[in-house]
Amino acid sequence: MRALAKKTLQLCLVVLLALAATPLLAFASEDANTPPRENSWRYIDGDHLDTEDSLEPLASSSFVPWSLTADGYLSSDGSVIPHAVRKGIDVSEHNRFIDWEAAKNDGVQFAIIRCGYGSDFPDQDDLYWQRNVSECERLGIPYGVYLYSYAQSIEDAQSEADHVLRLLSGHNPSYPVFYDLEENSLAATEHRSLLASMATAFCNKVTAQGYEVGIYANLYWWNNFLTDPVFENWTRWVAQYNYRCDYTKNYQYWQCTSKGTIKGIDGYVDLNFELGYKPDDVELNDWYVLSGAYDYVTERKLMGTYSYTNLFGPYDSITRGQVATILWRMAGEPSANSALFDDVDYGEFYGPAISWARATGVINGYQDSDGVYRTFGPNSYVTREQLAAMLANYASKINHETIYSNCKALDERVDANLVSSWAHESMGWCVDKKLVSGVHLNGQDYIQPQSYAWRASMASMVMMLES
Repeated sequence: MRALAKKTLQLCLVVLLALAATPLLAFASEDANTPPRENSWRYIDGDHLDTEDSLEPLASSSFVPWSLTADGYLSSDGSVIPHAVRKGIDVSEHNRFIDWEAAKNDGVQFAIIRCGYGSDFPDQDDLYWQRNVSECERLGIPYGVYLYSYAQSIEDAQSEADHVLRLLSGHNPSYPVFYDLEENSLAATEHRSLLASMATAFCNKVTAQGYEVGIYANLYWWNNFLTDPVFENWTRWVAQYNYRCDYTKNYQYWQCTSKGTIKGIDGYVDLNFELGYKPDDVELNDWYVLSGAYDYVTERKLMGTYSYTNLFGPYDSITRGQVATILWRMAGEPSANSALFDDVDYGEFYGPAISWARATGVINGYQDSDGVYRTFGPNSYVTREQLAAMLANYASKINHETIYSNCKALDERVDANLVSSWAHESMGWCVDKKLVSGVHLNGQDYIQPQSYAWRASMASMVMMLES
């Protein structure tokens, strides 16, 4: 027994001596191949921290936190969130499998998806990135992306930019690409200059490829570490889990809680609000906002407010010049030469669009008795049947769609006989495509072909035409 103990002791000494003689580089290289784990105010070794109390409403509450009301979005204390225009979520592999259709139906208007973390290594891609981005694209959910940074140098930041750009290949987010700065190793005032330099390296490289960029951090980081003037150049996304955000500088997104609940997501999820200054005549619970039509046309800069006003004019009758301009923007604003209309000032905003519309045959203008199209009527209001014909022309001549209709669904409408013969098939096609829904009155469906079309209706039709 004593001999065995002696041999065991000798073996242990040999192992210890061998370990002592092993170069430290051997262990360093093994660590270098191990994917990093998040350590910040939200994570310890990659595990999400419970950083706030539950914000579930009490049974006696007369409001639902973070919900949309006629007055706007409500915060966790029941007050209206100033300038909140859209509600969204940010997600990563930590959220696992998401039923995105259920989430969209539960009021998710945008998503910010983690694509990965750290430098450009495939094993540091977010495990659910591909599924999350493909589902948002399939369902038409506007999205942005973020990358969790482990950078300690400008070179690291450039590699992290390469990581994002590799994963974004083939994708076109309508929200910014965010650089997530929160690692504890850089949470010190002496790192302010380095953080500014790394952010510049990352953002410049991503911006050069045509993407909008932004920076994510919590309130403490923004107030103490991300203070360099260079941060004024990018969109700010501020995390503060509270009933309000206390950041005093300009910011565009607020991460208000990590304990949001959304249908289709197991467990809690981060909730965010996009802040903006909506037009004075647009309400967040208006049908064209809730359907996503307003966001669709404004985010793509197809429609906006009237010049020098803060008015969208949702229920204003749309003009022929406005329709031509919207369709031209949808087509990518191509240049085109055509014969000039006598009544068009081609120096106005609609000038290039009307030239294109005539050249392509999308909108021809008014025909005189001798068969010549001399006038366009840029400021004339568009009837519902005229708009149907214009959209059908666009679908046929620009999108190369077949616009045949047997008009059965149209002819079931009470006033289908009021549709002009020249617009009958176009209106039938629009009804078939559900671009035109009509009006339900006294238990009957009307198409109202001679009524003027609203700007809100145009927004809705454009979204459905392009979807």
